[in-house]
Amino acid sequence: MFSTRTSDLLWAITSAVGASFCLIVLLVVAAVWWNPESRPHLDRVSFRIVTVALFVNMLFGISSTVGGILTEDSFLCGFSIFVLQLTLQFSSFLLFCIVLNLQLVVLYGLDGQKLERYYFIGSFLMSIILVIPPYAAGQYGWDPLEQVCWYTNDDPRQRIAWQIGTQMAWTAMLAFGEIAASVSVTIFMLKHRIRTRQIFVSTSGNGTVSSSPPQVVHANNYKRIIIRIALYPLASCFVNVLSIFTALHSTLTDGIHNQEDYNILLLSDFLYGGRAIVYALLAASDPALVRGIQTLYHSLRGSHKAHSIGKPSSNTSGSPTRSSSQSLVVQVELSTIRDYLPSEASIDDLPSRPEPSFVPPSQKEGMIDVPRKSASASQLRNEYRNSRCLPSTEPMDEEILRQEQAFHRQI
Repeated sequence: MFSTRTSDLLWAITSAVGASFCLIVLLVVAAVWWNPESRPHLDRVSFRIVTVALFVNMLFGISSTVGGILTEDSFLCGFSIFVLQLTLQFSSFLLFCIVLNLQLVVLYGLDGQKLERYYFIGSFLMSIILVIPPYAAGQYGWDPLEQVCWYTNDDPRQRIAWQIGTQMAWTAMLAFGEIAASVSVTIFMLKHRIRTRQIFVSTSGNGTVSSSPPQVVHANNYKRIIIRIALYPLASCFVNVLSIFTALHSTLTDGIHNQEDYNILLLSDFLYGGRAIVYALLAASDPALVRGIQTLYHSLRGSHKAHSIGKPSSNTSGSPTRSSSQSLVVQVELSTIRDYLPSEASIDDLPSRPEPSFVPPSQKEGMIDVPRKSASASQLRNEYRNSRCLPSTEPMDEEILRQEQAFHRQI
């Protein structure tokens, strides 16, 4: 029989470190939110979900630390596992809602801000539904197989039924759901990128503008957001799916009998303890928080130069200015997904060519006067707008800015 005390301490120490990391990141988020100049960076549905998930993972780390320290059955032993399971499920559902919201906003054009409350309410209700029945049935407490606070049932069939029905199956479904949603968004963005390149080629080849022009940006604007989309589901899938198999191993083998069983137990404790560390690092590397920290730093130094993302506008809404919206990476990247208005970029990229030396007056009617090579892009755009009876540049710029800011808050 192998002693599990070392694995218990590994679980407790890694959980305490993860809870500490989560607390540090939460304090940084609070500092960025407190400053009115850096606050607009955090005004995003997905980041608010990340912040709540970070707080939940901090509670998960605290309860895991308590469960790893205890050495006998008690009320605190069972209650710590109840809190552990509640926070584990709650954070898993919240992380799934991040990529689900991105899919609903980008692919289907739904309003993420209107759906935000349902993400939190649905995640909490599902977590309560999953953890109250086993806690009421006395399934949480001292584990006779692993000699630690976990599931108390020593009947292999009943134990597996409780573990799979109230934890493992749901964790696996959420992990694979995150992968499916993120893949669908990624494929949509790649298709949009290919279509954008085709529009540029056709525009430069024949001098015409596509009948359904998108909001066009350069291809490298997609790189960071594709990585950001992939990070959350990939990390969640890796940690959750691997922890499912390691947690079920002791149940299937009816305890710890050899070195292989013990090594798998150590891996299981490390995965559960290190879960909070992984999500704390993901939150700390979120572009919204990174740019908020940069703005906060320059704001405290009294600097409002290029590295500062933007000063809040003079109105009372506190929304970012034009320069702010242009430098917010996620805002600029994802604002190209919805084709709200005719593209200006494709107009700007029309090749300049001199006017023909002679055109019969009868043929000049209805034609667009193309300026000579010295004409600026704005002049060419105004000529194009006037020929199609489009609104003036300034109202359209204000409308694009409004839509970009609204879209940024929804994702």
